[in-house]
Amino acid sequence: MTEKSYKDVTVGDILSSARRVAPATVREDAVFKEAVEAMIKDSETRKVYVLNAGSKLIGTITLETLMRHAGYSLGVRKTGITSFLKMLGEISNDKVTEFMSKPIRVYEDELVVNVAKLMVEHHLNDLPIVNQENGIVGELNGLDILRESKKYW
Repeated sequence: MTEKSYKDVTVGDILSSARRVAPATVREDAVFKEAVEAMIKDSETRKVYVLNAGSKLIGTITLETLMRHAGYSLGVRKTGITSFLKMLGEISNDKVTEFMSKPIRVYEDELVVNVAKLMVEHHLNDLPIVNQENGIVGELNGLDILRESKKYW
């Protein structure tokens, strides 16, 4: 029997051995505050995934995006805690669909070498894993790929 090559490893192979982290999610009608709360609740992830009413993945919000969204408002305010709290109150009702980005997603049967290339090309640390119905089933982290690749060195 031939030993498996790293070129044959799939996302599903890594998922079966990696520690699973539940992706942070919000519905498409959620507001900024809910996205922040979802990320804080699941502090092991740096993304919040936006799902439609059918639980299908429609968007991604990164920690960087949340901070930038808050930062735009911070830049036009007077300094001080009162202004900061006022700004947070004002943007907390912004809909997540206003600042989410189109997700780059992967499937469990995709080869990890292709996924790693995708991550490098798009400067991503993690990707949502979806099923054939576009429902989110997990998240693949770059560290998971490194841990798996180490087995083949």
